[in-house]
Amino acid sequence: MGCRPLIGRTESRNGMNRSIQRNASQASPVLKAVALLEAVVRAGGPVSLADLSSKLALPKPTAHRLARLLEKAGLLQKNPLTRRYLVGSAFLDLGLHALMSAPANLHRRRLLERLSEKLGETVNLGVLSGDVVIYLDRVEASWPLRMDFKPGSCVPFHCTANGKLLAAWARPALRERLLRSQTFPAYTPHTLVTRAALLAELSEIRRRGYSEDNEEFLAGVCCLAVPVRDRRGAVVAGLAVSAPSARFNLERARAHLSDLLAVAEELGTEFEAHHEGDGG
Repeated sequence: MGCRPLIGRTESRNGMNRSIQRNASQASPVLKAVALLEAVVRAGGPVSLADLSSKLALPKPTAHRLARLLEKAGLLQKNPLTRRYLVGSAFLDLGLHALMSAPANLHRRRLLERLSEKLGETVNLGVLSGDVVIYLDRVEASWPLRMDFKPGSCVPFHCTANGKLLAAWARPALRERLLRSQTFPAYTPHTLVTRAALLAELSEIRRRGYSEDNEEFLAGVCCLAVPVRDRRGAVVAGLAVSAPSARFNLERARAHLSDLLAVAEELGTEFEAHHEGDGG
């Protein structure tokens, strides 16, 4: 099961990212490559070489040469049928480690630790990575009975609270790919295994504003997740509490929605501070 984080699109406060793309044709070869990679990331889906060349005002031979170099390095990947480009596994892995080693991580960890202590249960922060969720951070409860997933661990999207939440607020094209491109294995008798059931669930998640996993991934374990939003309101991650149902059922989890939402709001600020600080 590969882990490929889809990092939320952000803009530097001083507009540096946009200026790299705008001035790509006059930039150094290194910055031209960075601009091309950024254009693919911000496209939000497969993009053709012709579109990249036009967007960046680069000659097609230059764009082609840069794309080949980035593809060779694993930073881009090309669909052999459509010949369109997507971000590659090496770039996604780099993005994940950048998030996990960011200066804001210490404060983020403290927020999660305080929330876990208040709820008395495990909490985690996850992002969508291809068709799985990857944990950026996770604080385990001190109970003897607990689920020991480490940061960087992957779990399926279709049967976890964070996964369904992130799919619910994903861009429509991405959500459609998730629902169209795979089967949905049953991990427990409660797992949603059809496209129709998942579509209805994702619609309900968007309506109520949070997601639940009612023993759909692990028997006897329930989870509740809320969105972490950036300053534009885009969902960039999910914050979840998980626990054995016998000890902390969904009804009890819902009673702590305000606690989860308050921490999610502060985490969103931390994501902003880190990404905006990247611009210098």
